[in-house]
Amino acid sequence: MHDTSPAAMISRVTMICLTAAMALSACSDEPDPLPDEARLPDAAVAALQVHLAAMSDGDLTCSHAAIEAAPRAVGFINDDRLPDFAISTQDLQCRSEIGSAVAYFCGGSICAFPALMSDGADYQVIWLMSGNEVSTRTDYQEARFVVRQGVFAGSAGSRVAVREYVWRDGTLTRVLEREEVAGRSP
Repeated sequence: MHDTSPAAMISRVTMICLTAAMALSACSDEPDPLPDEARLPDAAVAALQVHLAAMSDGDLTCSHAAIEAAPRAVGFINDDRLPDFAISTQDLQCRSEIGSAVAYFCGGSICAFPALMSDGADYQVIWLMSGNEVSTRTDYQEARFVVRQGVFAGSAGSRVAVREYVWRDGTLTRVLEREEVAGRSP
């Protein structure tokens, strides 16, 4: 039989409240707030500089200031609780001795976006699919990079291809590709 005295009721309510509080605190194991987007970690800048020099056989040079000045998306994409970045290369002001520096990243209407993925104290560079815009968002507590690309379809109208990438099993993986109807301005 259950004890219905006021003291027993208070004890049960207290126990339920404590259990709920512990459950909620276990769910709130959030990473630290995102850093100020105006500053990239030195290790991220160095990783991108080394990668760009290697991919261009030493032709492409991007100063620390140029990389810092480029727009970027930032989020906790992998599971190490350190920020990860994707650089908007169409605004990256690098130097090339043999041609246009932008040609290393961009084609006629789209650009490739390097993701700078934290790996402890270092960063690795992983290229995302090309597009016109990169951002981050979170679905079901899973952070992701989102790449949008305008697609002109002639008389059928324009569309926007959207590709989303998440970190799974130690690699950046495309998990979604969809199309949106492009908005038209009057």
